[in-house]
Amino acid sequence: MPVVAMLAVGAGCAVSESDVHRWETTEGGPEKLYALVTHDKYAWSLREEASLSLVHMRPRNGRHVGLEYLALGYDTPQGRVQGALSILSDESRKHIVDDIAPKLEEQIQQPPPPKPAEGQPQQTDDSVPFKDAAFALLSHEPPLVVDDKTKADLTAALNQWVQTDFEDRIDNSSQQFGVEQIMRFLGPASVKALPSSIVEGNTKNDKACQLIADIGDDDAKNRAGQALVTLAKTIDSASWLDKQRGLVQEANKKTGANPSEKDLQAQLKTYQEQELEKVFTNMKRVGGRPVIDYCLQYARDNSKSEKMRTDALAALENRIDKNVATDMSALFSILADDTAPDGVRGVAMARVGELPKDIILPRLYALFSRKWQVRMDAAKLILKTVTTRDVPDFLRHLPSDSKTKMGLSEPLLYGALILGMDPAGGPKPRDVLNGYLESSAVGAKLTAAGSFYQAKKADAGPLHALESDKTAIAKCDPADKCGWECVVNKETKTPTTVGEFVQWCIEPQLQ
Repeated sequence: MPVVAMLAVGAGCAVSESDVHRWETTEGGPEKLYALVTHDKYAWSLREEASLSLVHMRPRNGRHVGLEYLALGYDTPQGRVQGALSILSDESRKHIVDDIAPKLEEQIQQPPPPKPAEGQPQQTDDSVPFKDAAFALLSHEPPLVVDDKTKADLTAALNQWVQTDFEDRIDNSSQQFGVEQIMRFLGPASVKALPSSIVEGNTKNDKACQLIADIGDDDAKNRAGQALVTLAKTIDSASWLDKQRGLVQEANKKTGANPSEKDLQAQLKTYQEQELEKVFTNMKRVGGRPVIDYCLQYARDNSKSEKMRTDALAALENRIDKNVATDMSALFSILADDTAPDGVRGVAMARVGELPKDIILPRLYALFSRKWQVRMDAAKLILKTVTTRDVPDFLRHLPSDSKTKMGLSEPLLYGALILGMDPAGGPKPRDVLNGYLESSAVGAKLTAAGSFYQAKKADAGPLHALESDKTAIAKCDPADKCGWECVVNKETKTPTTVGEFVQWCIEPQLQ
């Protein structure tokens, strides 16, 4: 026993319960209470009361001194001193811990203070020191709680405490151990009730979703996902907009703004999308079937803005289930929709790219019959997935004649992607491409020629044979935005044949 503790309570001095409580506030009180807890000459009841006094002793200079003396340990000029419970015999420690545990539980289970009226300070949560003590006992190494029932009861009390009044308690600065720290120690049971707190107006929805995502079990994540779907549907409703109208108008009045009805509607729509964006961010954290179904449905809704549809698809990163056929069908329906904005299609394609090659390739090739921009998006993903051994199959899927429109970007991009492939034991990319310079299929021939874009002149010998090639390139309408224009000596020219493409678009760019 430390010398400071031995001197704290004189030999032969009678100590009463009133002394114990008085020492909670005196300068040398912690040392005297430490001595009571650690000395076996005192009655168990007195040692247990001293332990509880250390628990609810008020902090001193911002330090939870009582908890340090009881369990955590503290520093002295002579060195580090272990907490009182740590230096007891196993039998004595078990006796005290098992006896004070029910009293800790009783205080932990007290209801939180009521929420203050606006402008009033928050009342003190008197359960905090008891919660901190329980956690200190459970998390101490080596363990201070050895009885299974005591451990289970304290754990249950803490699980209930951290999930009660979560919105306020998560930020309570008076705690020795924060709510998040305790939850991560306790594990899945500590977030089991959190999904019910995910509602409109809760300022800690983000934190709740993060904790559920990190430590919750599948059931908690599924219920959190459903709660987020309910929240999203609430925000994405006419009744929600009507409710916000008055708040936005009041804010405008305070700032002296006087927007037109059209501008007010735009304000409301922006606010609605900002709130929905927060929900999609949390959906991305939590995942689960309710989230997947809702986001796919939302992303297919052409009445929603491009920004929100892309947010919905972004929330599904690495969440699409390859074993659920409707997930795949939903994604490919977006890709096949010629009216889908480029941004939406791009994120949908990214989700497809997260799935196994053997599942997606046939469906990606099926998109080659859509407009050229859709084909190019699909082709980019294919070429990032396959090897040089698969390039002939890819080229066979490109347009065979001028009846199918292509964009100028296509052969340039395909050629560059193929040329950049790692052979990985297969044929070299240049050898594969040069084999299609004389192809009868216009798509394959253009891709082979396009692969020489910005190549070295010394390497472009095989290209020159195509200068007189009369194979026609599909004629595009302005609305198609095919981009078949190349600048030669400051003059813009529109190639209509493979030969003109080579002379006007490729050879001038040789290095």
